[in-house]
Amino acid sequence: MGEDITIEDFQQEDETLDVSAELKKTIEKEVAALKAKDPKLKQIFPIVVFGGDGDDKEQYIGYFRQPSFASFSKYLSASQSNNAVAMRTLAKDCFLSGDQELISDDSLFLFGLMGQMSKMIEMRQGLLVNLSKPGK
Repeated sequence: MGEDITIEDFQQEDETLDVSAELKKTIEKEVAALKAKDPKLKQIFPIVVFGGDGDDKEQYIGYFRQPSFASFSKYLSASQSNNAVAMRTLAKDCFLSGDQELISDDSLFLFGLMGQMSKMIEMRQGLLVNLSKPGK
């Protein structure tokens, strides 16, 4: 099974944002409940977006699964014409639980969730081993 992604994995090195220990425990409980509900889930990505002055909450939390082949393929096709629409489609397809406003509210999505979603689809580390000999 895949390794769980932690909140710290989503934070940028130069970022000083953090969540309380109480919120981390709440997130861990929800991730455990989602995994118990569907043991086939390889990874669950909890994403926290901090609210601004005009928002109803201090933070919004969404729980997302790793995209399936079909979801990722749909995202790749849509990203050829409009990246924001493609990311919103991917968010809808991968959403498991949490604050739906992260997807439905344009401001929360564009300036909060969308930047974090790109971290969810980063490629794994890997390399091509070159076994060909020069001159052949």
